[in-house]
Amino acid sequence: MVALYITAMGEAAGKSTLCAGLGRMLQAEGKKVGFLKPVSSSPEGSDGDAEFMKQLLALDEPVESLCPVSLSANDLAATADEQEPPWLKKVEEAYARVSPGKDVVLLEGLGDLKAGSAPARIAGRVVETLKAKAILLVPYEADLEGDEIAAAARTLGGNLLGVVINAVPERRMDSVKAGIVPALEQDGIKVLGVLPETRSLFTITIGELAEHIGGNILNSQDRSDELVESLMVGALSFDSAPSYLTTRDNKAVITRGDHADIQLAALNTSIKCLVLTDNIDPNPTIFSRALELDVPIVLVEKDTNSTIEALESVLDKASLYHEKKIERLGQILKRNLDLGAIYQAI
Repeated sequence: MVALYITAMGEAAGKSTLCAGLGRMLQAEGKKVGFLKPVSSSPEGSDGDAEFMKQLLALDEPVESLCPVSLSANDLAATADEQEPPWLKKVEEAYARVSPGKDVVLLEGLGDLKAGSAPARIAGRVVETLKAKAILLVPYEADLEGDEIAAAARTLGGNLLGVVINAVPERRMDSVKAGIVPALEQDGIKVLGVLPETRSLFTITIGELAEHIGGNILNSQDRSDELVESLMVGALSFDSAPSYLTTRDNKAVITRGDHADIQLAALNTSIKCLVLTDNIDPNPTIFSRALELDVPIVLVEKDTNSTIEALESVLDKASLYHEKKIERLGQILKRNLDLGAIYQAI
């Protein structure tokens, strides 16, 4: 049995996403997979990542067993160098509970790991204690430096399995592969993969969108599980609407309920749903056309500006738990990750 510790150089770097993708792929290979988030800064018993992984991997353990330690960043930093910090004992005990019968236990580690930092020292304590292999996830930034990555990677010592560079824009993939990757490997640090930026993982369903804005789905409720990839506001001028609305696919278009010309133009593009504001019902022609195309119409009481404000952050908060997203994630990992090296370590 092997523990695989996923840590990251930045916050919101994609640790949960990588754990989810690897977990499902390992299960598909016939492996029995467990999960543990050794240390969390969330209130005790309320960690969303642990709840998500419990559901995704169909784990029997209660959430509190999957996230044994909840401490503030300051409290963790204050105890990072203690010889026997109380939280480390709790981590050991939790690992002993979740690991029996498993082939691999995925450990979601702390983010913001940098050389000399408290998260780096805590990560080192955890991987040494649990004898875990570690993957360092590095979120792409325009000023990303190989030396900084190497310094962070070395804090994991001989436990480091490799580095994964995540969310690289397509236009930057070649430069990362030609520059940063060789520099790291020349420094003795294995690069397990370079993952592309993929907006399709940050989508919501029509049902989630409607719930978020307090909307009512008027038709085609059976399409409420369809994924919305982007949001567009209906143009104020009909003349500019057709060309503007073709710039994005699989979108939700938000417009006033009495802008029938904009709605008709939107329905003639790649659209997932119409969001009509100001509590104005669609006219019969629009409703008939939406029924014909099987495009849901979401009616909301708020005005357009208020609806847009309510939706501004909704895609960033979208849950990964959707089979189409998990399937897409698996495809991305298979194409861009050295799964052979990971499986060999397991």
